[in-house]
Amino acid sequence: MELEQLFKSLHALPSIPKVAQDLLQQFDSPKTSLDSVAKNIEKDPVIAAKILRLANSARFRGSRESSSIDDAAMRLGFETLRTLVLSSAVTGAFQAGPNFDLKGFWHKSFQVAGICRLLAKQTGADAEIAFTCGVMHNIGELLIQTGAPEIAARINSGHGGAGRVANETLQLGFGYPEVGAELAKRWQLPKVIQNAIAYQAQPLKAPDNEPQPRIVAQAILIADALEEHGGVTPEAQEAVNGPLFEEINLEALFKALPGVLEADKAFSELLT
Repeated sequence: MELEQLFKSLHALPSIPKVAQDLLQQFDSPKTSLDSVAKNIEKDPVIAAKILRLANSARFRGSRESSSIDDAAMRLGFETLRTLVLSSAVTGAFQAGPNFDLKGFWHKSFQVAGICRLLAKQTGADAEIAFTCGVMHNIGELLIQTGAPEIAARINSGHGGAGRVANETLQLGFGYPEVGAELAKRWQLPKVIQNAIAYQAQPLKAPDNEPQPRIVAQAILIADALEEHGGVTPEAQEAVNGPLFEEINLEALFKALPGVLEADKAFSELLT
């Protein structure tokens, strides 16, 4: 199957709402203010409801309840708003078949995203962009599930991670990184996100030695190790102690993981 054939087999390309697209452009403008962002958020009741839910969640709730988007925006801050808007738009764009665990899929995506943020903070990369790349890293998988359901059913019985990419490439001629990068391109998402998705399985080949593909690759390996070894354990830490992690303080990272994973689990549950 050709990549273009997969996209043609879809009845309709998953789309990001116009308001969300406008907001993402707004976030990238140096002239943007929280007030103008809040006014745009109010135009989309679904995103607005999720903003209020997050602002009043245990993670952000203050001494009183947020009852307006303006107040919620102030409480959450610019970067959290940006992350939430994109995450909300992406999670709302897809419908899964009855045999695909969509909630589990997004839970794993947000787990990878949380780990990406920690890794970025250690290495000096942009932490919020890293989080966004983590959320988006496997969106191509959802298109494969939708556009090639028979092949997807065979692949679903196999393993995840790099093994899944290899299996998809064998069965389809391409894997979810290529599909996700093409979707990100069609959605006109920033090039940094496109490249993080495209090069996650081969981060050393990323153009201009960009850090985000490497961060996503590291985060996926850590998430897989946590799953294989029953959580944040010494065995999981030892499993990722390889060349890709030479610049990472794994001891500090694994010490911070439990709190981060719990917070981002709650974050994903608000969105899915």
